[in-house]
Amino acid sequence: MKEQGIGYGSINHPVDRDPCCGFNGIIGDSCPKCGRSEEEGPHFQRIRRITGYLVGDMSKWNDAKTTEEHDRVKHSMDLE
Repeated sequence: MKEQGIGYGSINHPVDRDPCCGFNGIIGDSCPKCGRSEEEGPHFQRIRRITGYLVGDMSKWNDAKTTEEHDRVKHSMDLE
């Protein structure tokens, strides 16, 4: 990054947790372990970085921060 003149950068790893069944991983609309959706119980805990801080409950974010997270480019790797 230094050679490219980038002063700050970070790699963010989304980590979600279902507080009901304990699944840790990436959760979309429903938990891959138990099939539960957020409408059926407590919110999933979604660890994300926003303005430099790791935050575990996106439900408290304002609209601008929620939009920023939604608009981020998400990359994936095929390790096979």
